Amino acid sequence: MKFPWHKYEELPTKRINTLQVFITTYCNLKCNGCFARKIMGEERQHMSMDEYRDVLKTAKEKGCERITLIGGEPLLHPNLKEMILENNKAGIKTTIYTNGYFLKRYKKDELLGAKLRVSIYCKYGNLKGVDDISESENPFDVCFMVSRTTTVQEMLESAEHLEKNRNCKVFFISSLRELDNSNQEFFEDTELTMPVMEYKKLVHEFLELYNGNMEIHVSKRGVFESTLNCGGNKCKFSNYFIGGKIIQCPFGIVNEKFQGDYKYDERYCQHNSSCLMSKVVFKRK
Repeated sequence: MKFPWHKYEELPTKRINTLQVFITTYCNLKCNGCFARKIMGEERQHMSMDEYRDVLKTAKEKGCERITLIGGEPLLHPNLKEMILENNKAGIKTTIYTNGYFLKRYKKDELLGAKLRVSIYCKYGNLKGVDDISESENPFDVCFMVSRTTTVQEMLESAEHLEKNRNCKVFFISSLRELDNSNQEFFEDTELTMPVMEYKKLVHEFLELYNGNMEIHVSKRGVFESTLNCGGNKCKFSNYFIGGKIIQCPFGIVNEKFQGDYKYDERYCQHNSSCLMSKVVFKRK
């Protein structure tokens, strides 16, 4: 595999202290590859604003720089707009990770200060396809979750459609359920998980054939490395669930590796020489 450096330049990135807050267990979908499906359970509930304010206060004290609102489907939370305002007042960035089905519920000025990232699995189909993203004035980035069934043609068609018809500026490529692992050290793989070397090959092929102008963000997953940035080996992630459950690394969610507290920049990565959750960013020359 030869990287198409003749077409791209790498942009610098910075890893920042991030807390993923699972604000609801409500979701309109039941995705086989959802990494939070087990921990969400069957009970349906929204995080209260009192609990959220406590989470935010603690995160601020610990040096958190960004909160990712996730679920479930975060756009179903009745206090989502209030949470964004609270983050803004605290000086903490907000990312909303959504399936995009309910974007039409929100006007453009109702989500100010938040970055929207819409997760898709395919160009068309019956689950999380490009055509399932509802019409909205809100700008969003797209995260294409690669699975064993993904084809490069489908990725190219998705990118072209989103750039042309939805004015997307960022196309993020990641892999379903993080990565394959034959020893099941992190979780029991789904049949949809694509082996990491196949993931690398698919991304290379996409980059070679893609002729648009979106920034391409690629999740490292242990097979991509930056030529500009040192990846770092101390954890800058944590995850908070309704009721006070904490799991530091996203790779521990499927196996429910709960812990009493979290700290940034103290725990060395237990899975790789650099963070598997970090990314590389490419721009067309």
